[in-house]
Amino acid sequence: MFIAIPVGMNYRTERYPVVTLSLIGINTLVWLVSLVCAISTQGESNLWILKHLWLIPSACTWNACFTSMFVHAGIFHLLGNMIFLFLFGSCVEDIIGRLRFAIFYLVGGLVAEFVFIAMSPEHFMSPQPMGGASGAISACMGMYLLLRADADIEFKYFLWFIYIRAGEFEIPAWVAITFWFVKDLFWAVLGLVSKNNRGGVAFGAHVGGFLGGLALIAIYKWLARPREEKSAQPGLIIDPAAVLAAAVQPAPVVATSETPTIFLHYLARQTGPFTLSQVQAMMHNGDIGREAFYWSEGMADWQSVVDLSSQPTE
Repeated sequence: MFIAIPVGMNYRTERYPVVTLSLIGINTLVWLVSLVCAISTQGESNLWILKHLWLIPSACTWNACFTSMFVHAGIFHLLGNMIFLFLFGSCVEDIIGRLRFAIFYLVGGLVAEFVFIAMSPEHFMSPQPMGGASGAISACMGMYLLLRADADIEFKYFLWFIYIRAGEFEIPAWVAITFWFVKDLFWAVLGLVSKNNRGGVAFGAHVGGFLGGLALIAIYKWLARPREEKSAQPGLIIDPAAVLAAAVQPAPVVATSETPTIFLHYLARQTGPFTLSQVQAMMHNGDIGREAFYWSEGMADWQSVVDLSSQPTE
């Protein structure tokens, strides 16, 4: 038996993941309350929870569309989802911002549910309940793929065959996520063709959430691109005199000994080289956002441009 669990990424967040941790807290709290109620009522509360909090296509309500994202069938269902939510949600939240991430998470979850219903043999007449955060988390994975496809995901593995062996390895994010999506797409299509979608994993929701996350980030980048094209020309060094002239209170041009060595990666485009002063000026003017990354000679990987905001210039 071989088990691989994602445990980390080569990405350092700058924002504290408030939204991600809040979502984890809500999911955990709902499961704990459900467990306590089930124990105290000898399981009778499970029927009420299933009827009112889970999404049943044949009796679909708008409140169930949202509450079904926070219910889970068991402790392992919850733990597995929360691991993926923490890893991918924290990174996406840091890159696109808390409010935008919260909206995209819920929208991705809704897309996942409706794709699941569309891929069900009975569609809105299906009595099969659906619940769990995996659809919205799949949207996070789709968003992460477009934002950080060149990143690496670290896995811990356990191999149990005659003897037990454990270790770790890294895989490029685009390889791991693409493999995961193709696998779920295969099982979703197989379930649709065989008209066997009774219970088990909602692969259709995984596929729908993933595609929804891709679409949301694609639209986000498309809307943000005009501002980037207006603010900077690729491959050209910004004239320091032009930056000073655009300041609210003009100051005389001061000679500088800085050498342009900094490259920027913003909204899927690479520009540079720039000097530290030029990068800080672009951040001050709003030409580049917190989600931008920078690289300079000698660095092992791209880092958040926020690191440069407080560094002294010459």
